[in-house]
Amino acid sequence: MAKKLFFIISYDISDEKRLRRVFEFLEDYGQWKQKSVFECWLTEKEYQQVKAGLKELIKPREDRVRFYRLCEACRKQAFSHGWGELPDSPEEEVIL
Repeated sequence: MAKKLFFIISYDISDEKRLRRVFEFLEDYGQWKQKSVFECWLTEKEYQQVKAGLKELIKPREDRVRFYRLCEACRKQAFSHGWGELPDSPEEEVIL
């Protein structure tokens, strides 16, 4: 099984139609957390797919997308106030 890395992806999209497309695209890769923020567990291949897909969806002069990769040690040091839990490592897939 390919190793999954943890990413926080944030975006600022100036057009409602593109905003909806970006949101729907990212739903296939991670969990929506607030406004324009997703938490995603991605393999290297998925990461490349997300980068390429978002590049096609946005207008670079009008929109912005940021990727923050958190290593395991950094992710474990993160904390949260209020409702909601910090994400655990993804479950291992078992193929029989």
